[in-house]
Amino acid sequence: MMLGAVAGCASTPPVTSSLFSRSVPTIPQAQGSYYEVRPGDTLWGIAHDFGWDATHLARLNRITDAAQVTVGQRLFIPPPPTSKGFIWPVRGTVTPVSGSSVRGVEIQAPEGSFVRAARTGLVAVAARQLQGWGHTVILDHGDGYVSVYAGMEHMLVNPGMSIQQGNPVGRVGRAPLYFEIRRGTAPQNPFPLLP
Repeated sequence: MMLGAVAGCASTPPVTSSLFSRSVPTIPQAQGSYYEVRPGDTLWGIAHDFGWDATHLARLNRITDAAQVTVGQRLFIPPPPTSKGFIWPVRGTVTPVSGSSVRGVEIQAPEGSFVRAARTGLVAVAARQLQGWGHTVILDHGDGYVSVYAGMEHMLVNPGMSIQQGNPVGRVGRAPLYFEIRRGTAPQNPFPLLP
């Protein structure tokens, strides 16, 4: 009995280094991430931006007084519960980009922060150098809405991949993330659509 088990293991082909030489994209499993508290942050604001309520986030981080978070404190943020609404792709300083109306936002976030899917969708575009936008991902949400994530330092997805809300699509570099929500081809004011 023991010999059969050993022989069965021996017949398994050995792992070779050529399997690891392919450039297969690695997508981090979004079990959560960390956020460093900055001046002016409140637990309620942080929780709200990441799609949670403050009580849950406080309990998860063993915070007894939800009114007390300190600058530099690192909070664990789990992926948000999936919803049909949009969530902020990254937490940071938001600046509206306007023409005749607000059409998108720039979000200055700490370098290396994950950029997360604002809603579940299919990667329609994952371009390394989209003219004027740099590393850009466009998610098609299947109901006429698309979301645009541009100016990232790194992309973590390829065209055709299905991405769940809250999972990472890339990472922010020194430049701000440009984020847009479109209905068809028309940019929408994102503020009424975000929490």
